Amino acid sequence: NNHETMTDDPRLGDIITHEEPVGQKPAAVALLGFPYDEGVSRNGGRTGAREGPSTLRTLYKRMGTVVNPEYDIDLRTIGVHDVGDIDPDHPLEEAHSRLRARVSNLLSIKGVVPFVVGGGNDQSFPNGSALIESCEGQSVGVINIDAHLDVRPLKEGKTHSGSPFRQLMEESGLEPQRFVEFAAQGNQCSATHVKYLTEKGGKIHWLSSLRSSDRPVVQVFREIIDHLGDNVFVSFDIDAISGADCPGVSAVGTIGITAQEALDICYAAGRHPKVRLFDLSEYNPQVEAYRTGRLVANMFYFFSMGLAQRIKDGKK
Repeated sequence: NNHETMTDDPRLGDIITHEEPVGQKPAAVALLGFPYDEGVSRNGGRTGAREGPSTLRTLYKRMGTVVNPEYDIDLRTIGVHDVGDIDPDHPLEEAHSRLRARVSNLLSIKGVVPFVVGGGNDQSFPNGSALIESCEGQSVGVINIDAHLDVRPLKEGKTHSGSPFRQLMEESGLEPQRFVEFAAQGNQCSATHVKYLTEKGGKIHWLSSLRSSDRPVVQVFREIIDHLGDNVFVSFDIDAISGADCPGVSAVGTIGITAQEALDICYAAGRHPKVRLFDLSEYNPQVEAYRTGRLVANMFYFFSMGLAQRIKDGKK
């Protein structure tokens, strides 16, 4: 039987609404698409990530049980909203302005946590800027889960997928000591960029240090968020995940964190009361659509489960 005809097995697609979240539930996740990969092209990467949001939507409909018996979570306790895409027909800089305004609007609604799917990692500049702007008087921390540092200079004065976190620090006022790189790989990071970041006061948790730790990756992640700031933006470039688990990205990693660790991180981010914003970058269906797309859909699902658990935690 097709699951749509089965009332005893509702899936994520059965409860996602396409209406604006207006605070009827104690918390809501708002899925927003940013279908642009011009920033990837400017950085010399393989294009195709602009198709990430639309491909994700074809996959999430039948995935993710609404009532998860393993975690004892019912997703109907929160709002799950798909608020559409930033219009794909604008120059990148204008698209960034529109994204920043849209995320600011979503952040202004009580209990709403935006989950922005790209597109290229350049989206993290307008996304993070929106959070910094909306948290005036409070500290904002940013954690970038990524094989790369993404603190490159602009190219001919233009933003690109390798520059978002430099821009957040230099243009949007992100305090470098509240910026953490997580699961970075030294074989993919320039020593010059490492020097730039560490001299500013940013911190790098290399993949090798996570692997040599006696603590699980997700525990290290949670502890970082505990001390990062009053409000936290989690940026997840999925090329941090091993290519064996996640082949559909512009720059496929030979090594990386596992799919299980990625889902654990998404659940922990959804659950943590300081996390106000999450973005996911570089899903490239032109490279590989189905396996990676199912992983991305599960990342959204696990984040949503974490948010539902956040509400349960708050009622204890």
